[in-house]
Amino acid sequence: EPTSSTRTDIKSFITNKKPRSDVQFAAAVAYYYRFEAPQADRKEVINKDDLQEAARKADRGRFANPLKTLQNAYQLGMLDRGNEKATFTINSVGENLVAMTLPGDGASSTTPKKRARKSGKASAKKPAKKA
Repeated sequence: EPTSSTRTDIKSFITNKKPRSDVQFAAAVAYYYRFEAPQADRKEVINKDDLQEAARKADRGRFANPLKTLQNAYQLGMLDRGNEKATFTINSVGENLVAMTLPGDGASSTTPKKRARKSGKASAKKPAKKA
């Protein structure tokens, strides 16, 4: 079908998602190649070359050390390691970040700091000590 070949290109996807950091960009790239890329371009894992190529296509600055960026995204829990050395795959945390948190669908991207207020809800768990 022609619709599958006219899916969003990586530049449009990244422009739409507006990742605010290199690790968010890495997660968005992994997500794009897993779910949004044209069928022929889809891949389960990405490597430093994929990240660098995505940065070029998206008119983003080149990475001094793209592998380190992928490792940072892994350490922050957005990516999992792939089966081969120096490859990474998006995980559910990264998927949720890209699909739900990153802007593009009119989501509230202007006030990300409001999440810190959840700490007050911890007191609601105290009654569970009775058991």
